[in-house]
Amino acid sequence: MTALRVSSLPDVIRNEVARLKGAGFPLLPLGGADGKVPLLRAWAGPGLTLSQILAPMHRTGSQVYGVRLDGLAVIDCDDDDADLVAQMEARFGRSPVHVTTPRGRHLYYRAAGTMPNLRGEGLPVDIKTGACSYVVGPLSQRPDGGVYGAVKGLLGKDALPLIRGAVTAKTAPIPTGHRHVEMVKEAVRMVEFVNDANELQANLTGIRDDWCEDPATMPDSELHDIAGWAWKCRLENRVYRGRDSAFPMQRLALDALRGLPNGADAIALLALLVDQHGHSPGKHFPLDFDAMRAAGLLNLSKPRLRAARRSLEDAGLLRLAGKHRAGSRPQTFVLTRMRPNLADADIPLLRSRVVRKKAGEGSKITYDARFQTYKSDGET
Repeated sequence: MTALRVSSLPDVIRNEVARLKGAGFPLLPLGGADGKVPLLRAWAGPGLTLSQILAPMHRTGSQVYGVRLDGLAVIDCDDDDADLVAQMEARFGRSPVHVTTPRGRHLYYRAAGTMPNLRGEGLPVDIKTGACSYVVGPLSQRPDGGVYGAVKGLLGKDALPLIRGAVTAKTAPIPTGHRHVEMVKEAVRMVEFVNDANELQANLTGIRDDWCEDPATMPDSELHDIAGWAWKCRLENRVYRGRDSAFPMQRLALDALRGLPNGADAIALLALLVDQHGHSPGKHFPLDFDAMRAAGLLNLSKPRLRAARRSLEDAGLLRLAGKHRAGSRPQTFVLTRMRPNLADADIPLLRSRVVRKKAGEGSKITYDARFQTYKSDGET
């Protein structure tokens, strides 16, 4: 006799899913470590049946479902701040349905055109809309205990108004031949504000369908690749956002400088040079300490800056690239990286050999620093 599995899905959540499904809302089962990952790969297709929604939740023990935003718009506030919510409702209209999230609040509306990018305005708010977007549904409970509480109105019962403030002016479509580049730019703009690559791809799909010329000829696989690339850049801290961005520093370089008497000065100069020039490997640049001090880049005295430069050169982090030419060219330098493997490598010293030639002729020795050999006239 086989015992029946006892479901961990509370009746209140199961009943809410059934009620919203009956009211015509497209839903999907969610799960994963944070409770926000679709449990079905084909969730973005035709609407799922009630059993297709509940079965994965029963099977995985999930208590989270999503509401697809086909015809809906949700203002997703990162913070449940009364002033922020009031600001959003003053701008986009009052919402009869509010759902608190573990951090913020969802305001529900009916969709109406393209919405502005509030993140670009410096607001901690996203406006999510479109059939390929979703939000966690009311009464859901994430694995970490975070609850989505219905605090005002009832989704599916209270009539939702059209959201105000949509951008109705139609811009020229992105022409064929420029679509890929523009989609990459959009991916970079949005990647900091999505939960994963799937959500980013869903947003790109909406942009392709709404903004691109002949969207049918731009396959989903291309958007998948763009979203995956942008998400990888985010994970590797390689998303460039002007001054609001990061740059890498070699830890071995810091280790080599910390023990020096002027280590703090050398590290400060190295950080400035990597910030200004590290994005262009091999770039030659002058070191004008007067100009650097006048621009407020460093407030060290010129003797301290010269000593810091010598420390970087001694550590193998800075190299003289071009000599000074009076009246026409300043000294130029180039950043270099420490090579840890070479320090311990067993590389024999290069020793010169004098090759005797005929009487009256001198000897000439040629070294090639890239190889552990030498060549002399008359030898191969």
